[in-house]
Amino acid sequence: MPKKRKTAAKSLGKLKIYADENIETIFNCIFKSEAKVNIISAVELGYKDRDDEFHFKEAKRKNRFLLTCDHDFLNHNKFKFNQMIGVVILDVPKEPPSWGWMSLWLTTHIVPSGKELNGTKILLHALTLDLFYMDETNKVKKETFNLIK
Repeated sequence: MPKKRKTAAKSLGKLKIYADENIETIFNCIFKSEAKVNIISAVELGYKDRDDEFHFKEAKRKNRFLLTCDHDFLNHNKFKFNQMIGVVILDVPKEPPSWGWMSLWLTTHIVPSGKELNGTKILLHALTLDLFYMDETNKVKKETFNLIK
């Protein structure tokens, strides 16, 4: 009988997440309990009123992707690719369904992708995803993917 091959997501492991103060506590609880995401939050660790640089460095120290709603992390000169594990930025519009879509994409597609996303910044909109990364010439590249077809 042939051996079963592991999927890429299983062989690479799931992403571990560090959520900064911008991510509401209720979503951290949902990610942990229902979606089984390995997530820790700045709030539960007692890191209140800390600046962006603190959270950026703390995520790296904890070997985790930073999860935030703060677009400041797209400043590639200040928040350098070689100084992070990765960043996922939720671009949350005011309409309620967007949280649902973003939660679904985060838990079913981004988190299971594992280490293949290390070194990237992901801007997750309600219907699209922007992936930022450095190419082999150290230029920042951006690819956009439609989440709904």
